[in-house]
Amino acid sequence: MQAIVLRFDYQSSGAIENLQNQAKTVSINPNQIFPPHITLQTYTQAHPLELKKAVESWAESFQQLPLSFDSLGFFKQQGSFFLAPVFTKSLAELHRAVNLSTREFSGQNRYYLPDHWVPHATVINNIAPPFWGPLFARLTLEFTPFQGKGIALECWSIRQQKAQTEWCIFLGE
Repeated sequence: MQAIVLRFDYQSSGAIENLQNQAKTVSINPNQIFPPHITLQTYTQAHPLELKKAVESWAESFQQLPLSFDSLGFFKQQGSFFLAPVFTKSLAELHRAVNLSTREFSGQNRYYLPDHWVPHATVINNIAPPFWGPLFARLTLEFTPFQGKGIALECWSIRQQKAQTEWCIFLGE
C-alpha cells in the first residue's frame, strides 16, 4: 500500500509525538505508530515514482500550510485517537489537488476522497475498549491546542505495519 501524506514542521511533530508516547502504554501494538502526518490518500498498489510524477508538477509551487490543531478526537471503529486540524480552504485545496492529480491510480481509499475525508493526525490506533475512557482523559490533560505548518508531501510504502518513505517534496515558503 502507498500513501501520500502531509508532514509537519518540527515543533508540531514534537507535540504529536509527545501524545503518541503517552498513548503507547495502552496500545495493543505500540510499534504501529507512524510519524506525525495527515493522510491525503492511499492506494492499494501504485508505483511511488509514478505518484511523484503525478503531483510534482504543482506540489513545489504549493505554499506551506498554516495548521491549527484545536481538538482531540476519536474514531470508534478503529479505536483511534487523533488531533483534528481546523478545516481550512488551503487544506481542502491541497487535498483536492492530490486527489485530482492521482485519480487515474487504482485502489484509492474512499475515506480519503474529497466528499468523505476527515482530516486528522492520528495519535494512536487499535486501543481496546476498556482503555478508551482512561486514555481519552489522559490525552485531554496532556493536549494543548497549538499552531503549526504542513511543510512537505511524502509518499510512503506501508508493509507489515511499517512505513518507508519513498519520496518527499517540500512545499514553498
